[in-house]
Amino acid sequence: MPEGLAINRRWILVLNNGIIIIDWGNGILQDIHTGEFLSGLSLVGSHAILDEQLDWLKRTATITGYDESNVYFTSLPEYPKDTLE
Repeated sequence: MPEGLAINRRWILVLNNGIIIIDWGNGILQDIHTGEFLSGLSLVGSHAILDEQLDWLKRTATITGYDESNVYFTSLPEYPKDTLE
């Protein structure tokens, strides 16, 4: 099994402009290349990531591997949370 942070494969989408994101739900989207958290993007025209695209991500060391259920990332920035004062 590949090492890394396992993310459900169904949460990984390719936008119509080619950007690959993780859809964390509640309108929280994350660009897997920059780690940037995005909002206000339309998911119209997006599609679930394909094996060919995952193979490319593995070759470029963006991910450590994948299987039918999960994609394994080496690291992703955490979502910034407000701290209690």
